[in-house]
Amino acid sequence: MLTVIELQSFVEMILKLKDVATVSSGVTFRSRIEASKDGSVRVIQMKDLGDDNFVHLSESIHIDHTKPKSNQLAKLGDIIFRSRGQTNTAALLNEDVESTIVAAPLFRVRPDVKKVVPEFLLWWINQPSSQSYLASRSKGTMVKMVSKQGLEDLEVNLPSLGQQKKVAEFFSLSMREQQLLEEIKNRKAIYTQGILMQMASESRQTASNKKPGFDAVTSTPGQTQSRARN
Repeated sequence: MLTVIELQSFVEMILKLKDVATVSSGVTFRSRIEASKDGSVRVIQMKDLGDDNFVHLSESIHIDHTKPKSNQLAKLGDIIFRSRGQTNTAALLNEDVESTIVAAPLFRVRPDVKKVVPEFLLWWINQPSSQSYLASRSKGTMVKMVSKQGLEDLEVNLPSLGQQKKVAEFFSLSMREQQLLEEIKNRKAIYTQGILMQMASESRQTASNKKPGFDAVTSTPGQTQSRARN
């Protein structure tokens, strides 16, 4: 995987994130977000951001909500940023969506595709150097939170769009590899557990077939009683 240091040789300019993307705060809810079967608005929450750096819409919920404003709607290519918590990483919305909003404390980052490739910006935000900067800008005693301005001030080293696409493609392949390895790991664990359960079941069955006074190899119950009388 290309490192930030290796990227330096390709950098054409250094801009702040606010110069290559628009950052918007998530929608604030005054009460707990409740799912509705007939809800017309989908809500992306913190739990919908996967460790694989993608937004998992299959796990999101719909709610009863007034029609969102156009500037509140999320769309394909948006980057969803965790502003609160131990880590301040981001995930990419890589699916077409309708009537979908982002809930606070998440931020929606909308890249200017004329300047930056969304997958490249996602990779940059999640880099250790960027995470270190964001951690230095986080505030709070019990729960740390990065402000909108703190995120907007993040410096982004920009190579050409062509080079950005190469980094993004390599990054996507790396993430896919991790997904496959994790899937193999999980399937192996399930398979191993199944074998162990079968072995345990066979062991219990063997134990239940062995009764007191019964020698399965040399005797029958009647022979045992006869020997006892003699």
